[in-house]
Amino acid sequence: MTNYKTLQKAYEILSPYADKQRWEFHNNLVHLQYITQYIPKSATILDVGCGIGILDVALNLLGYRVSGVDKYVFEPNTSFSIDDIDGLKQIWKEQGLSILPKDILQDDIGQTYGAVVSIATIEHQKDPKRFLQHLLAAVEPGGLIYLATPNISHLLNRIRFVFGRSPMQAHLPNFFSRGENYEGHWREYTLDELATLFQQLDMKVFFKHNVQSMKPRFKLVSIRSWYVSVLRLLSVFVPGARDTNIIIGKKR
Repeated sequence: MTNYKTLQKAYEILSPYADKQRWEFHNNLVHLQYITQYIPKSATILDVGCGIGILDVALNLLGYRVSGVDKYVFEPNTSFSIDDIDGLKQIWKEQGLSILPKDILQDDIGQTYGAVVSIATIEHQKDPKRFLQHLLAAVEPGGLIYLATPNISHLLNRIRFVFGRSPMQAHLPNFFSRGENYEGHWREYTLDELATLFQQLDMKVFFKHNVQSMKPRFKLVSIRSWYVSVLRLLSVFVPGARDTNIIIGKKR
């Protein structure tokens, strides 16, 4: 089964929980393609911040041994909460998946893994060094860390800067009102910054790439959706201007 059809199957298995995340299909497909290209099936995988487990189900269908941890899915009254968590747990059980309510920064993970996957999580961390140290502690010697995060220098942000707007301007009211309890993006990174963070922790960077994970859609829903789609298309032609940075490091 191809990655595309496998991901479709994962969404079907996780329906209706995954229905609201259909907009991320291409984003998940990009990660599935790179993970299957660079992480061997012999490696056990821990997905940190796995959400409802869309990628985990897909990887499981492809023959990978994968587990996940995510505290927010299990907690009530967060932007990531699942109301019918028992129904979701039943799907995980049927798929033979272990997804636990653990915090990589506080809880004992219980073992080390051949690879740790962390997608769209580091930008939520107030202390990225501590976060990466805990990811590294969960990896076997010679194992891999696959990390993906929004690119702070993507084309839309560059245009915002030209017109005097901050990339984080839309998040400011939530950040200001919630303070230490803010769940959004504390810091986004360029690809070179991610490489620097990995090197500071003595990880060997053997792959890094700036990708456009969100596809342009030219249905005229609004003026904003139209110009965002134009910029997504144009970002392909501007070095380092795509929306997502992916980096893979090896633990020495």
